[in-house]
Amino acid sequence: VIIVGAGKIGAALAQFRGFGERGFRVVGLYDIDASKIGSSLDGITVRDQTDLDADLRALKPDMVLIAVPPAAAQAVVDRAAKAGVQAMLNFAPASLHAPAGVTVRTVDMALELEILSYALVSAKAAQR
Repeated sequence: VIIVGAGKIGAALAQFRGFGERGFRVVGLYDIDASKIGSSLDGITVRDQTDLDADLRALKPDMVLIAVPPAAAQAVVDRAAKAGVQAMLNFAPASLHAPAGVTVRTVDMALELEILSYALVSAKAAQR
């Protein structure tokens, strides 16, 4: 797995112990912020996103996790798909388009909260 974006979400993903427990190994973490490049998150050095294309070809990750701002997310999909990555998990609140044969799943945290909120309201209404 490669994580693109070392902000709050990307950093949390990089430090998530559950990946290793489930057989996923983070092999790269990338950002464009010079203050983050070279720092380490749980033993993973943040690399410059300018290295991403070459590293995608060299590392051949099975998946890319996208944790960049919405305006930058489509470019990550395009770059990863061009390098042959066929599975991506998107945390950016953006609608993304991928070529045939590439699966992009979007984690929409606001939608998940709305679903939970609806469940709470429905449960309270049923108790009345």
